[in-house]
Amino acid sequence: MNHIITDSLVDDFCTLARIEGTSLKERKVADYIKQQLEPLNIRVIEQSLPDVESNTGNLICIPAETDLNKPVTFLAAHMDTVRPTGKLKPVIKDGVITTDGTTILGADNRAGVAALLYMLRTAREKRLRMNNIVVLFTVAEEIGMVGARKLDLSEFPSIERIFVFDCSKRPGIFIQHCYGCLKFYVTVQGRPAHAGVAPEKGVNAIAIAADIISQLGQGRLEDGATFNIGTIRGGDATNVVSSEVMFDGEIRGPSMDVIEHHLARLRETAANTADRYGGKVEIETSLAFAPFYIDPSSDHYKAAGEIIRKAMLEPNPIRYTGGSDANAFNAQEIPAINFGIGAQQPHSNEEFIYIEDLVKTTELVFHAAIAESVIDKEASRDKTKV
Repeated sequence: MNHIITDSLVDDFCTLARIEGTSLKERKVADYIKQQLEPLNIRVIEQSLPDVESNTGNLICIPAETDLNKPVTFLAAHMDTVRPTGKLKPVIKDGVITTDGTTILGADNRAGVAALLYMLRTAREKRLRMNNIVVLFTVAEEIGMVGARKLDLSEFPSIERIFVFDCSKRPGIFIQHCYGCLKFYVTVQGRPAHAGVAPEKGVNAIAIAADIISQLGQGRLEDGATFNIGTIRGGDATNVVSSEVMFDGEIRGPSMDVIEHHLARLRETAANTADRYGGKVEIETSLAFAPFYIDPSSDHYKAAGEIIRKAMLEPNPIRYTGGSDANAFNAQEIPAINFGIGAQQPHSNEEFIYIEDLVKTTELVFHAAIAESVIDKEASRDKTKV
C-alpha cells in the first residue's frame, strides 16, 4: 500500500513504545495522542472512569466527517503496557523489532496504537475519504479491561461494531471464539492450638487446603478448560496449628456452562474436605471476562474477513484463551472482533514484532477505515504503473 512508508511507521511505533504508561497511569500516552490529533481536525473526548483511581480516561477520537447518526465502526487499541517501557531500547535487526533484553517491547498494544495514529494522520495529509469511523484508545486493559468495562457509549447509539487491534497472533488471524475467565478466592479456616503441647486440639488449615488442592486437576483439562491455583498464603507460626489459609486461582473455559461446572466441583470438593477435618471454607468469585463466539453468518464476521483479504492475507478465525477489550465489548452486546497484530511473546523481555506484521496491521487499519473507492483507485494506479 503506497500510503504506508515503512521507516516512518517504525519510527512512530518506537516513539510510542518508549512512552511510559502502565495501567491507570497512561497520562503521557494520552497527551501524546492528543498532540498528534490536534492539527487533524479530530475531536477527542477524554472520558473519565467512574469509581476508578486513574490519571487518564478513555480517548474517543471522532473525525470531522463522521456522522454519529449513521452506523459507526469503532477501531480500538489500548494505551497501557503491562510493565514499564520508559527505559526501552528498541533493537531493529533482520526485519524484527525487539529490545536489548532489559524491558518489554510494549508492542502489546503500542503497535495497535501506532497503526491507528498513522492511519489518521495519513488520511488527513493525503485527504483520503474515511468510512464512518470513530477511533478509541482505552486505558487499563492489562488489569482486566477496566477502561472498556467503564466506557460509556450511551451517546453513540449507532455503533455497528468494534474492531480491536490487539491479539498477539500474526495478521490474518482473528479471534472468533474466546474463552471466559473466572477468578476464585478461597479462605480455609481451621482451629489454632499449640503444635507441641496440644496439637490434637487444633484443626490445621494448611492440611485442609493441601487436601483440597490435591483433589483438583491443574492445567489443561479434558473438556478444554484450564484450572490454576496461582497464589497461596497463610499460617501463624511453626509452633501453632495453622488457623487460616487462603488460595486464589482461575478457571478458563469456552463457555459459562463449562466454567460453572468446574466452579461447582471446586465448591463441592472444598466443602466436603473442610467438613471432614472439622474446618470451614468460604469461596468468593469474580468474572474477569466473559467468553464470546462470533457467528460466521454475522455481518461483522464477514466484514473482518473482507478487511483481511483486502490486505492480501487469508482470514484465519481461531479459538483463543486470552482476554481483551473485545470480551468487554461483546459482554455489553456490542459486536467486537480482535485482530492479530503480531506482538509476539507479550509481557516478557523477549517480546518482538516483525516489521512486516506492523505494516500489515496498519494495512488492516487502512482497509477498515478508508473508503473502498480510495483504495481501489490506488490499486488501479499501481496496475497502470506496472
